[in-house]
Amino acid sequence: VIKILAELLSPLPTAIEQKKWEKRNIILKILGINIGKNVRVGPRFKTINGLEKNIEIGNYTDIGYDNKFYAFDKICIGDFNMFAANVEITNGGHDINTFEPYSTPTTIGNGCWIGHGVKIIKGVTIGNNVIIGGGSVVVDNIPDNAIAVGVPAKVIKYRELPDKVWHLGNEYFCPKTFELIKEIN
Repeated sequence: VIKILAELLSPLPTAIEQKKWEKRNIILKILGINIGKNVRVGPRFKTINGLEKNIEIGNYTDIGYDNKFYAFDKICIGDFNMFAANVEITNGGHDINTFEPYSTPTTIGNGCWIGHGVKIIKGVTIGNNVIIGGGSVVVDNIPDNAIAVGVPAKVIKYRELPDKVWHLGNEYFCPKTFELIKEIN
């Protein structure tokens, strides 16, 4: 019932007014998700009932439509991240010999872009300022400033970072300090 109420309060994706998004965040916080400030979680966000407390979403993070975070262990997401639609994160699995369940934490740094349909299917660490190309499957750690694509995702190059990076809502942040840049030119 609480999740259905959160869906009804979700603003349209074109609505950038943070006050509208905060109504949804209040409900997600009641469920146990640790949500920072100025976070936008899109419609049809799915979690495992009872394990929402394992999810931590940093400040100025945008999560698109139909994302699924199956947090058997901690999922920690930093600041200034953008997730496209249909991203799935799961950090649990089963031993291939005994089928015994296991789980490991997943960490996503700051300033990352996670493309459409990306799957992060085991506990990994994704560094700061990383881009994961659409449709990729992440099964290994990805270092800072990398661009990774494919199945499984492999680093194809590294980003050259400017002094400011655009973020949804025409905000900018510094990719070195991960602070909001107030002036918009």
